[in-house]
Amino acid sequence: MRDCLERNPKLKTRKLCEVTGVSKSSFYYNMNNDSQKQKDAELLKLLRRLPEKILNRRGSKAKAKELRTRFGITVNHKRVDRICRENGLLAKNRRRKFPKDYYKQQKENRKSLPKNILNRNFESGEPLKKFCTDVSYFKTKTGWLYLSPVLDLCGRKVQCYSISPHNDESLSEDTLDKFFALGKLNGSILHSDQGSLYTSRKWRKRLKKNGVIQSMSRKGNCWDNACMEHFFGTLKVESGYDDLLKSGLLSYEETKKLIDDFIYYYNNERIQKNLGWKTPNEIAA
Repeated sequence: MRDCLERNPKLKTRKLCEVTGVSKSSFYYNMNNDSQKQKDAELLKLLRRLPEKILNRRGSKAKAKELRTRFGITVNHKRVDRICRENGLLAKNRRRKFPKDYYKQQKENRKSLPKNILNRNFESGEPLKKFCTDVSYFKTKTGWLYLSPVLDLCGRKVQCYSISPHNDESLSEDTLDKFFALGKLNGSILHSDQGSLYTSRKWRKRLKKNGVIQSMSRKGNCWDNACMEHFFGTLKVESGYDDLLKSGLLSYEETKKLIDDFIYYYNNERIQKNLGWKTPNEIAA
């Protein structure tokens, strides 16, 4: 408002206050009060005393932390950002560069993703017709272990699975290799979430080539893939993995064996009420 009056003295203060929703008393108080500018000037002096590698290379949050550590000044990082912006002291950080029309392509790719064809219909009266898949991770002594199973909704049987120390393309490729080895899958449905493994062109292309219909959960909706979430929860509790997290971790190979043993038990020995107290193997054989 003060700038508007300086540029055009004919403007009426009352009208400006009405338009901006500021009372006249507040306007005149702030117009004649330079205490905030003085405080900003003092803070600017302290900022200029920071080493160049901090002043020109670090963000506002880091600068605010340095001011508190070095000078005992507690200041909000947003205020630091404003002062740096006004005085040309913003950090010259590396900016992420995306290809031309990157975001437009991403938006178009999202629009072309498969719909939720399964639609929470987790029942199947015939083996090798409806499947769910997902990836879960397990902590080991040497890092992470990733499990990628394919669950047949007929009997809830784990038809195949892959294990890897990396959640990458090789894990998805190995999962698909084992999945296609199950037999004739033309017309079958494979459901997953919208993870990067399942939205990749390679994954979608291989499913289409083999006549498998791809279905995907809605974004941020875990209930659309509830069967897989339930299986992972069962595995981690009944295998003893959750208890191991509290008492001590296993090695990668020991964790892999723990999973292998449980999946064998789950398919062949673990009876389930919703299966009429039968095992998955007896239903989906």
